[in-house]
Amino acid sequence: MSLQSEERRGIRLSYPFPPFVKSRTPLLEKLGQQPKSWLMAESLACLALVAGIDLLTTWQFSMFIFYCLPVYAVSLYFPRKTAIAFVIFAEVLATIAAYDSIPVRGLGGYAWAALNRLGGFLFAAACGLSFQSYREEMQHRFQALQRTRELEREIVKVGELEQQRIGQDLHDGVCQTLAALDCAAQCLKIDLEKDGSPRIVLAMEIQKQLSAATLEARNMARGIFPVSISADSLANAVEDLVANMNRLFGGIIVFVSDDEILVRDADEAMHLYRITQEALSNAMRHANATHIEVRLKQQEGKLTVVVADDGSGSAIQNPKRPDGMGWHTMRYRSNLIGADLSIHTEPGKGTEIRCVLPLGGVRIPVQNAALA
Repeated sequence: MSLQSEERRGIRLSYPFPPFVKSRTPLLEKLGQQPKSWLMAESLACLALVAGIDLLTTWQFSMFIFYCLPVYAVSLYFPRKTAIAFVIFAEVLATIAAYDSIPVRGLGGYAWAALNRLGGFLFAAACGLSFQSYREEMQHRFQALQRTRELEREIVKVGELEQQRIGQDLHDGVCQTLAALDCAAQCLKIDLEKDGSPRIVLAMEIQKQLSAATLEARNMARGIFPVSISADSLANAVEDLVANMNRLFGGIIVFVSDDEILVRDADEAMHLYRITQEALSNAMRHANATHIEVRLKQQEGKLTVVVADDGSGSAIQNPKRPDGMGWHTMRYRSNLIGADLSIHTEPGKGTEIRCVLPLGGVRIPVQNAALA
């Protein structure tokens, strides 16, 4: 999955404001989305309007808070030097506007009033600059997270390509060689049968073992590299996986699926396939199960994959166990596609692994998708 595909699905990994500021200041966020020249012109116009109103009022009516609003807006979106210059300009304009309304006349009174206002304006500017620094830090962190998730996807993609290469080499190399040996063993068996040789029993056993090895190698190649995994073929791929594992383990797996199973893209289908494959592998190797059921169900905008067994409730499948690589691998893959993975297991009562993938609407991916 590319980052562009996540953006098309409505996923945002960066914000112009910290979450607690964004929810309370929609007006300031809209102001920050316009050109800087417009924002400066609007701030100057607002400052001039406040100064004009200040000229018409008596000293009992303080306009200090209204002077602070444009000061805060400028300091929130402009560099530090620009914000300080705007503070000085606002202080000069406010002093001129309130010149006749200062209660204590004289140079000392004017200087004290100007100093008080300057301190208040500097405090407002400091708040804006602090939020600007915090916002930039949050943007850098989200960009780093975005890059990390992109690298994780590249690692998974490289791993899948390597598995495809190994599966293809296994199919084209070892499988073909075993098939040729099987054919040669069969020809040898026929010749020995014509000659009435007592070694025909050995030839039959060799041919039988070669046929079994060829079938096992082909099943392994198909498991490593499922050829037909696409957005609309997940059910077929999982059904083939179940069929192959049933041939190896005596047909104890039951596959149940809705008629139409459709995910958004091939990457999601591949991750769901690998999760199912890992869950089946754990159930077969560790749970001592006699019955396993694989269910694919799609309803209410969600695709649910369930692997349930009647085994012993294996400890390796316990999510509380820190060294269970099977569980961590499945959780890692589910996090990459924004799915919810859960496991229910009790000693002697079997295990159920459930993966639920939302198919519509906005999904916010899990931020920490690391294996640790």
